Amino acid sequence: MANTVRLTYITASRLPAAKASSVQVMQMCAAFAEAGALVKLVAQSSASVEEVFAHYGMKPTFDLRVRNAPRLPRASDMFQARAVLDEPGADWICYTRIRELTAPVLALARGAKAGVELHGKPASLRERVLLRWIARHPRGRLIVISEPLKELYERDYGLPTHLAPDGVDLNRFTPPQTAAQARSQLGLDDGPWVVYVGGLYEGRGLETLFAAVAPLPVKLLIVGGRGADDVNRWRMRAQAVGAANARFEGYQPPSRVPSYLFAADVLVMPYGKKILTGSGEDITLWTSPLKLYEYIAAGRPIVSTDVMAVRPVLRREANALLAEPENVESLRAALTRMIDEPALAARLAANARRTAEGNTWVARAEKILELF
Repeated sequence: MANTVRLTYITASRLPAAKASSVQVMQMCAAFAEAGALVKLVAQSSASVEEVFAHYGMKPTFDLRVRNAPRLPRASDMFQARAVLDEPGADWICYTRIRELTAPVLALARGAKAGVELHGKPASLRERVLLRWIARHPRGRLIVISEPLKELYERDYGLPTHLAPDGVDLNRFTPPQTAAQARSQLGLDDGPWVVYVGGLYEGRGLETLFAAVAPLPVKLLIVGGRGADDVNRWRMRAQAVGAANARFEGYQPPSRVPSYLFAADVLVMPYGKKILTGSGEDITLWTSPLKLYEYIAAGRPIVSTDVMAVRPVLRREANALLAEPENVESLRAALTRMIDEPALAARLAANARRTAEGNTWVARAEKILELF
């Protein structure tokens, strides 16, 4: 991709943020830049540019412009419009996520190209109308993160989309740390450690996980949460089922996540039958978890429940062990087997890392840039 391509990613969200979406935005901007585009990210922030990059553990490989939205009605729309109007000429790509559609519509009207990432269903009639206009514009593209989401948009809304699953930056996991090195850095004692990194939400299978590990001779490390009250609520749930071996670290910035993954003897994703976001939206049928790709990049043994979200990446007995969702005995048996059979664990971990090598952010960015 020639480096004359200009791409401006516009988001009215604040950075840094304790959301997986913010990680995806930052990683995609870096990937677009590595793929050869001249990238600018326009976002809200009260932090400095240096502080934002440090929070995500990233080098400043793209231009980050931080500004604040005006304190007026429809402030997000005004923020997006200003960012578009600041761009000279029409030879550029405007890139956003689903809730921020003012920018791509205005960019297309000014002669530029536009791409919108879709991570869920439209939440309003306005979004449906604007997405239809973008999708049918010759310079507009809609990008979805999973095959089920692509099918949903085509079936329910009649909109053409382009599939581009999420990925991972392998540089964040290279060179790898040994478990001993990571534990020393994090102040953890000897294992075996079962590690969960992610949101503390309903539908993530945490109650099943707590019950599964309670009688096992392992230590459970939970990394995530939206604040002290949230973490304490889930700590009480763990204690209620006898999981005294659970340690809660709370939210950790993305720059520290690789060390927590490297510290694990087993990484676990205990999704339930219904997966919800923090706002309560049911994303079971189409979600593509970012942590799945970071798990495989860490090269550690993975135990997951067998849900649609992981099936494009994880294969039973090939690069992971899969348990039945919301089944305590099934999850416990898989964790026990991974701990008790080191040769199996090593084989699955190595295969998981090889899987990661085919699922990078840069490969995704190159595929998206080719759409334009």
